[in-house]
Amino acid sequence: MGPPPSLLERIGTDVVQFQDASAAFDATVGEVLALGRADLACLTQLQFGGPTPLKAVPPGTDVARLELAGYVEKEGAGAARRLVLTAHARAWIETLWGPLQADGYALMAALPEEHLRIVARFLTAARALQDRHASRVAKLLQEPGRSRAARQRGGLSPAALHRVKLYVEAHLAQRIPVGALARRAGLSVFHFTRAFRQSTGMTPHAWVQHRRVERARELLRQSTRPLGDIALAVGFGSQSHFTTVFRRITGLTPAVVRRDAR
Repeated sequence: MGPPPSLLERIGTDVVQFQDASAAFDATVGEVLALGRADLACLTQLQFGGPTPLKAVPPGTDVARLELAGYVEKEGAGAARRLVLTAHARAWIETLWGPLQADGYALMAALPEEHLRIVARFLTAARALQDRHASRVAKLLQEPGRSRAARQRGGLSPAALHRVKLYVEAHLAQRIPVGALARRAGLSVFHFTRAFRQSTGMTPHAWVQHRRVERARELLRQSTRPLGDIALAVGFGSQSHFTTVFRRITGLTPAVVRRDAR
């Protein structure tokens, strides 16, 4: 006789809620680090798997963004070129994930060894089950593009996303209302914001901030213009705001980046 249906239902519900809580935690971490899901997956792979060949980096990872933020760097040359975590990234990982990992170990340590072995066997079997069904779902990608498009909703079309990005690049020195970007995509602000995030992993505001910081970083390396002038040139109202956003995204101040570039 198997376990009662009520118990199986409770476990199923708890598993779903645990997955939702994990996803919410990762989403919050992504907000703190200003990174998308694929970028976080890359950091996880580098943390636990060590230096990774560029061709083995998780699909969708924005390597340039991770480099700009100071989380990864490349080493080696040619086919041996690899991506590695920086000390800056390891410090953030310890700050954000370290306490959760420690509490998780403490929670498991309170269980008898025989219970832990049962949990370990269950997780191994559950992962194999997920992998099998992931392969099943992945086969849907082999369908003709038109069939896939009928199911895919919410993201911006490549053309609309390109128009929005071009507009951002051309107006970095100016105020960029979300409404102006939404008009380039032909959507309402509400639908544009949701679609843009689905396509890029970032909100429109976060994307604009990242592009301003990237442009500022180029100017810091290539010119001797005062920091206040650079702040205005990339759309920040003041040098203090520029410094705050720049440091939040890159982990460094503009002055440090300029000093290191010399």
